[in-house]
Amino acid sequence: MASSKNYMILLVITILTITFNSASAADPDPLQDVCVADLNSTITVNGFPCKRNFTFTPEDFASMGIAQPGVPNIFGTRVGVADVFNMPGLNTQGVSMARVDFERDGLNPPHTHPRATEIIFVKEGTLVAGFITTDNIFVNKLITKGEVFVFPRGLIHFQFNVGRGNATIIVAFNSQNPGVQLIALSMFASRPQIPEEVVARAFQTSVEEVRAIRARLALPTAGLPSGWDDRNTHSQYDKRDDRNMYSQYDKCEDRNMYSQYDKRDDRNKYSQYDNRDYRNIYSQYDKREDRNIYSRYDIM
Repeated sequence: MASSKNYMILLVITILTITFNSASAADPDPLQDVCVADLNSTITVNGFPCKRNFTFTPEDFASMGIAQPGVPNIFGTRVGVADVFNMPGLNTQGVSMARVDFERDGLNPPHTHPRATEIIFVKEGTLVAGFITTDNIFVNKLITKGEVFVFPRGLIHFQFNVGRGNATIIVAFNSQNPGVQLIALSMFASRPQIPEEVVARAFQTSVEEVRAIRARLALPTAGLPSGWDDRNTHSQYDKRDDRNMYSQYDKCEDRNMYSQYDKRDDRNKYSQYDNRDYRNIYSQYDKREDRNIYSRYDIM
């Protein structure tokens, strides 16, 4: 009887140990001090093979990927990344970083990171950060300079600049290659395209509207990192002229596709902050001048 009891205790301890070890990190643990990614290797593995010993350099452990704002995109944001693709020393280390700079009303659109939890630090500005659980519960909060917010792994989330000026966030992931899947681009700008009838049925709209949206999202990546999956998708870091392939959005009108927040009545879609009781969650602004950052959403 005693031996049976001891066996059960050992079994429970073993199961708990396996469970906690598997949940401790998004990426596998390193098995040596460094494993600098050999990005030119033709070997296919889960991650990247290591450069041969002593062939790496200090530059492999440094990156300027988030030193400056990234390439502008149609959503009014600029994304810069420091991951294994431009910082090979991150290979097997299970971390990476990013930086997002927002114009006024700039949006980091709904997206997921299938391989990482994300935590952000607000360097400047005021944003609404939110994510949606698998039960379709919307969790959102107004975050300001100095605040930190976490997005659970794999959940759809976004950040929206609601301040009067620009905003900047610094992002950290618990993966060397977190991946990113933009919901709108995945549905409307996949390669090859999802059948129009499927998208129209899913969104309960017309095929004509699907075509119109696809025309606005014609460039597959819309100026954003296209997946953090393929080393060849990060040409914006290659110092080549084609990093400016999205410059057409600098001078054309369709980059202002979000101008409804400036000139149309539906800018008041955020009126829940004006007319409902839980607007008082922002009471920190009740006695401060910067409470007026929301004045543009008030009824004109």
